Amino acid sequence: MTLLRGYVIRNVLNAYAVAGFGIAALFWLLELLQRLETGVDGWWAVAYTAVESFLSVPEAVIDLLPVISVLATAMAMGRLQTLSELSIMRVCGVSIWRLAGLAMVPGMLIALLGLAVLQWGLPNMYQQPERVVGASLGESGLWHPQHGLWLRQDNQFLNVADLELGRFPVGIDIYQFSATGQMVDHTFARRGLVQADGRWLLSDVTTTTYQPTFERRQTDTLMWSSFLSERQLSLLLNPPASLSLTDLWQYVAGLKSRDQPHAEFELVLWQRLAIPLACVAMILAAMATAAVPLKSRVIGVRIVGALVLGLSFQLLTELGAYLGLLMGWPAIPVALGPPAALILLSIGLVAKAR
Repeated sequence: MTLLRGYVIRNVLNAYAVAGFGIAALFWLLELLQRLETGVDGWWAVAYTAVESFLSVPEAVIDLLPVISVLATAMAMGRLQTLSELSIMRVCGVSIWRLAGLAMVPGMLIALLGLAVLQWGLPNMYQQPERVVGASLGESGLWHPQHGLWLRQDNQFLNVADLELGRFPVGIDIYQFSATGQMVDHTFARRGLVQADGRWLLSDVTTTTYQPTFERRQTDTLMWSSFLSERQLSLLLNPPASLSLTDLWQYVAGLKSRDQPHAEFELVLWQRLAIPLACVAMILAAMATAAVPLKSRVIGVRIVGALVLGLSFQLLTELGAYLGLLMGWPAIPVALGPPAALILLSIGLVAKAR
């Protein structure tokens, strides 16, 4: 049984390698072509663009792990079926449930590895100081590791000490100068929250006015109309994918405590936490098809069927997510409902076919 276990797991791992490499290469090529459409000059620029395009591959591959799981499992079981080894195993008393359990081992390992990359890998790729707003002098911006982010428009200066969780500006100083270079007022806020319309909701604010008379005021909140451009704002607000799982959890909790919109981030969080569950659903679905012997031994039939199943499930899941955001449905059932339903359906199919 030990030899059989190792043989099946090795075949499934090889199928994962083939399916994962194929999808990763496809995404890398599509991303490279899209970047090259903007125009590059010289071979060094092409090489740099190729490397930069590769950095977007891990996130796409992790999001498609359920599709890779069903494709890899179907490839491995289809190969065993083609060689009549699957039939021999069944005749020798190895149940389809036992084979499904063996197929789960590499699937769960890869799914957990994907979660580890989401926790520690992708945030380091996204949250680098060089990507902060105003990285070029042409945007009148400057980033310093000790003094934070500096931006200027006309006679107004903005300093942000840090970006907590990649999205919360903390330690905010806003300086307003007159045309002659004299300071008119200074606003300090301990933290801020960037709204969808580009305005900043500042909290724990102290405003000091120097001209025409000296005055100091303290308020709990203040809405500030930011002068950041659309591009600067998009760079400042890292996408939900840029946050680690723990940071995303804390960010959602912070938004809830402030009664701020949080549906998008909460849905992203639970969709990522549901990746292992979706992989289990896809593996069981592939095993349900493997339990039904085909008259033809063409392995391509199972592979095409698995690919259609995986892509259909992915599209329906995304459609359900958009619909859930539109209708205001709770994030947990929207994210966990489809894989749970597919697991129940696949268990029924496997039980019926065995």
